[in-house]
Amino acid sequence: MDVKALARTFYHVPVIGWLTKDAVHGSPEAKYFFAFNMAVLFVGLIYFIGYPLVITLALIGAGAGLSGLVLLTAPDAFDSRSSRTTVAMPAPPPRQQVIRRAA
Repeated sequence: MDVKALARTFYHVPVIGWLTKDAVHGSPEAKYFFAFNMAVLFVGLIYFIGYPLVITLALIGAGAGLSGLVLLTAPDAFDSRSSRTTVAMPAPPPRQQVIRRAA
């Protein structure tokens, strides 16, 4: 299914979809109204459900943060350039010992 078709389908969901559609395609102030409505919804859910919701959201946020870090750093582990043959650097010249004499 196409992402645009999925978004159009989500826009038909009562209230949440309508608010999202208005925030994306509506007036510039609609984004701020949407953010305020989501904040009020979040506070209301914490009031009714309580502390377990806060813990659950914190765990989801921690998992999302760790997943984001893995996704950002994973391409370095699978870099195609690292499979090339590399030339070894020449060894540095041996150091000569310095003998200090007492005065």
